[in-house]
Amino acid sequence: MDAVYSKDDQGAYQTLKITIEKDVATVFHYLSTTEGIQQWFPQLAFGARQVGGKMTFHMDGQDDMEMEITAFEENEAIGYTWDSGTVRFDVIGEGNQTILVFDEFLPYGFPHIVLDFSGWQFQMESIKSVAETGQPIDQSECDFDSKKQAIAQQLELEA
Repeated sequence: MDAVYSKDDQGAYQTLKITIEKDVATVFHYLSTTEGIQQWFPQLAFGARQVGGKMTFHMDGQDDMEMEITAFEENEAIGYTWDSGTVRFDVIGEGNQTILVFDEFLPYGFPHIVLDFSGWQFQMESIKSVAETGQPIDQSECDFDSKKQAIAQQLELEA
């Protein structure tokens, strides 16, 4: 997976790119339907699959967080608010492969930028695994500490 980080006076940015050995329609299903997304991110659910539609993030012991879909183009892109930030997935087909590009922006007021960035790196690997094998990756197999340290160093933020 390729990862690029940057920041400006507004906040921090992350772009991740990964190649998945499945067609675009299959990958987009995993990104844009409740049935698909819950296989790799079980806390998320979709309402209306359209710009302005809602999603929910269910956190045990807390109120569900509502997010708004900010981009939706079937088999091309989906984006939504992520707390005070935004995320977007773009899918690009190359035969039976899909290049998945993930862009995230988090303002400096977001409480755990580095943790969130490393979490999305794990989720990208999990999407790939679900699409290719039908199984998500176990979180215990991810070295979050190393990822957080690398991200913090590149962005000059605290882990």
